[in-house]
Amino acid sequence: MATKATAVDLGSHSSKVLVAQAGKHGIKVLRFAGLPHGEGGNSVPLRQAGIPLAGSIVGLAGRDMTLRYSQVPPTPDWQLRNLMELEIQDLAQQSGGALSADFNLLPSQDAEATVDTVLLALAKDEALDRLQGEVRAAGGAVAAFVPNCTALYNAYLKCGPVEADSVACLVHIGHQTMDLAIVKGTDLLFARNLGSGAKVLDDALAASFNVGERKAEALKKDLLDLDPQSRGRYASGQAEKVTLAATSAAGSISAAIQSSLAFCKSQTKLADLRLDRVLLSGGGARLRGIRGFLREVLRCPVELFDPFANLDLSALPPADAEQLAAMRHEAVVALGLAVGRLDDTLYSLEILPEAVRKAQRFKQRTVWNVLAGVLVAAAVFLQYQHGQKKASAAELARGKLNRAVAQANSIHAEAQDLIDKNKEQRSVVEHLAATALPLQGMLRVQRAVQQHLPAQVWIEKFEVQGGGGVQKKKPAVVVEAAGKELNGVTPSRVWLEFMQKLRTDPGMAGLNPVMKELPKTDGAERWSVTVDLMEVK
Repeated sequence: MATKATAVDLGSHSSKVLVAQAGKHGIKVLRFAGLPHGEGGNSVPLRQAGIPLAGSIVGLAGRDMTLRYSQVPPTPDWQLRNLMELEIQDLAQQSGGALSADFNLLPSQDAEATVDTVLLALAKDEALDRLQGEVRAAGGAVAAFVPNCTALYNAYLKCGPVEADSVACLVHIGHQTMDLAIVKGTDLLFARNLGSGAKVLDDALAASFNVGERKAEALKKDLLDLDPQSRGRYASGQAEKVTLAATSAAGSISAAIQSSLAFCKSQTKLADLRLDRVLLSGGGARLRGIRGFLREVLRCPVELFDPFANLDLSALPPADAEQLAAMRHEAVVALGLAVGRLDDTLYSLEILPEAVRKAQRFKQRTVWNVLAGVLVAAAVFLQYQHGQKKASAAELARGKLNRAVAQANSIHAEAQDLIDKNKEQRSVVEHLAATALPLQGMLRVQRAVQQHLPAQVWIEKFEVQGGGGVQKKKPAVVVEAAGKELNGVTPSRVWLEFMQKLRTDPGMAGLNPVMKELPKTDGAERWSVTVDLMEVK
């Protein structure tokens, strides 16, 4: 675990750099720099922060990243990695570009659940290269990229007001992005990133008053008041016009929270899930009346999220402390990025740059190569010592003839060793080949079934028969399913359509699924499908 971390949050309206350190008394903030972008959105070079950026953790938000959820049966870590690598390869082919990704399991809310939920974060390498270029231009290097929404969650876990069994929605409202995390107690239920933020209000004001972006933003800061209690008693007629023009756009923020809660309910199967509170951060949290507006729509308490209140800020230089006080809400994600690296018990989701991945792979391979070299050298040395002793004994006892015999024996021993190794390697190859066929076939059948399985049909059994080392039975995949009538559509008709799709699925090319009807159970029709893997072309 690192004791010091540097975080970089490259926002659309400002860049934040934060350095934190873990100590005996908790987290201490050592440095902070906020770099608001200039006119026209031109970003200020990170070097102006005056903070070393070696090994930085950089946040990802908006269109730079995609979050996906996958449900898989409980599997060993190595098998889960293989499944995720296959999914990442499929997504890379669909996107038409190289992707970098990382994944982690979400805490299960049902002890009897038969599937695990995996949160998968993906980013195009060209986006990572762009962000990495900004850090390199300041003389730094990126150690990992982390989604802003999971950084927000880590800031809440480490420094926030966590309440047991309370459901909180963390919302970081940036200028062009919005990051959300729904947390129950200490468990992350749902995370989401959106490519829209407080700028929707600027766009609405610019369209209503026919003004430019700078003027629209000034109107928003000076006159906008979304608090429902201000209705009918605005500070001025102009303030009322500005608020009325932006209210509809402000609804997109509450709609994002409501839709995220709906997605969370569907994914976690917690139909009665309700928000106990909403915690706001980001520049959008400063909008006048935003808390009252969201409180009225969401019907729950809405508060500002200030994790810095629980931190030691005494080490900050005066200029840094002044900047942090002015950008306290905007710096929450940067803090989450830093604490995620400082505490390995927090939620980990780190996308590594290609250069870092190559360095790690090289390091791992080098270690194994060195170890193999040491073993070979030791074996050669031992063999050499043994040969020397044998040669000396033969020289003394038998002379020239015995030396020739010893040489022949040595050659024979080496040849026999090669033969034994060849047999061992051949047995490993045969075992892997026998094992790979049913496993590869199982994955193909499983993907096709998941792709085309209708809603009124469910799977009762999915197993691989045969295969293994010495095959006494041909390997085959057996799927048993059942179904009931739904909306007047008979399960037999749906099943026949499903079988037709299954046979024509590209992933089932070369496989011939054979259907068989099974006895009904509890009024449900049942079938079995057997796929003989030995028929693969």
